[in-house]
Amino acid sequence: MVGIIIISHSTLAESLKTTVSLIVGEKDNVHTLGLMKNDRLEDFASRLKKAVQETDKGDGVLILADMFGGTPCNTALSLFGTNEQVRIITGVNLPIVIEAIMHSNRPVEELGKIIMERRDKSIIDAKAIFKNRG
Repeated sequence: MVGIIIISHSTLAESLKTTVSLIVGEKDNVHTLGLMKNDRLEDFASRLKKAVQETDKGDGVLILADMFGGTPCNTALSLFGTNEQVRIITGVNLPIVIEAIMHSNRPVEELGKIIMERRDKSIIDAKAIFKNRG
């Protein structure tokens, strides 16, 4: 099973995990890491490296980051940018986390492709859907 690590600024990652657990239940392969205001970059990088080592049970790790170009994402890229067993996808949201968990039995490369194929379905103009029905 692919390990999933949600990384973000502040407490977003932990909040996503808590919310997902209400919907799909607690999952052992999902971990979080938040970069807090007073964290040193070196400490965050060390915690991320340790989290990946502990989360990878041999099937790889999918890192879901809050935003491209942010410090959490940049740190993940600097540590794992050339590691084929670690996929890094940014723009994390609740539907994407659920999707990742539901398909975490797939190989990490395939899981990354599934997430990328379904990303456009996770942001919807809800009013436009109803407006176009009438």
